[in-house]
Amino acid sequence: MSELTFYFRRATLEDIEILRELWQTALFPIQELEKRLTEFQIVEGMDGRIFGALGAGVQGEEAWVHHEVFVHPEAEVAVRAKLWNRLKILFGNQSAHRVWTCEKADFWKQIGFREPTEEEKAKFPADFGPGDNALLVYPLKDLKAERMIKNKIMELQAAREEEQVTLEKKTRIVRVIAFSLTGFFMVILIYYTIRGIMTLPQIRP
Repeated sequence: MSELTFYFRRATLEDIEILRELWQTALFPIQELEKRLTEFQIVEGMDGRIFGALGAGVQGEEAWVHHEVFVHPEAEVAVRAKLWNRLKILFGNQSAHRVWTCEKADFWKQIGFREPTEEEKAKFPADFGPGDNALLVYPLKDLKAERMIKNKIMELQAAREEEQVTLEKKTRIVRVIAFSLTGFFMVILIYYTIRGIMTLPQIRP
């Protein structure tokens, strides 16, 4: 199974029968999951065989991994890590901040899922289902780091604007001085020009 060639795709209506069989074997609520059919990622072999499926929904900033099921236990090891990498990209593209799950496999804790804080629990969407004691969360984004970065950017922008204002003030001062000097030299030039014209008759022979 480790040499299995497979790919992932979103479930369609054509997959409903095989999914029903998988859900029934896993004792999942079939009717409820049928309504979420398009949330499921299918693990399919190159020969068309279905090796497993995993639900993955997004609501606002929250993502949800649910009702994982595999045909063969060996398939879990072969595909789960690659499937998770795919999900992270999908969730990131939809701007999700956290991923929730109640899955029991050790894999989820090994990759960084942990028990949520009380503050995080308050963000768990009711549409995802009841959040029980097995609820785990995976922060896709470090919100504190993001806030620090945003604050730093705002500080840099403020400093930039202040520098711009200071530069504009200096520019205005330089222009005033330049205009003043230009006016002063023009007055001197006019004065000596007039004086020169007035002295011209006196130097005639």
